[in-house]
Amino acid sequence: MQRRTGRALALGGTMALFAGLAASPANAVTTNPYTPEEVCGAGYQVIDSRPATWNGKAYAGVYLLYKSGGYNCVATIKWTAIGTPTDTMASLYRDSEDSSRNIIDQGDYKYYATVRGYAPACISYAGWSGAADGTSEWGCCS
Repeated sequence: MQRRTGRALALGGTMALFAGLAASPANAVTTNPYTPEEVCGAGYQVIDSRPATWNGKAYAGVYLLYKSGGYNCVATIKWTAIGTPTDTMASLYRDSEDSSRNIIDQGDYKYYATVRGYAPACISYAGWSGAADGTSEWGCCS
């Protein structure tokens, strides 16, 4: 029976580690590197959020952020398919009776969609990623 030295065990463990890395995609991302505050910018703070769900599973987070002076930002941050272009949308609805005041960002995004806008009165917000969506009720009315 051969006795293994610490060096041989360490080398074997290192080889297993490299074998595991080689099997993983080079650009695999397991968590989204972006936060709602980062994508919206300085001064914005999360005031509400909801998951974008489909069939009971959450695929993204939809966040409403506020900055003093009546400025809002909506960020849809992907939780799945991160790094893969997926139909992703963020929207800020600023007046229930005037759809021209809606701000929407939609596209095949890898990490997030985001919109910013001045909204001193009632708002609603929504977002989706793939088939999953999250929508708020009207609120923040003065």
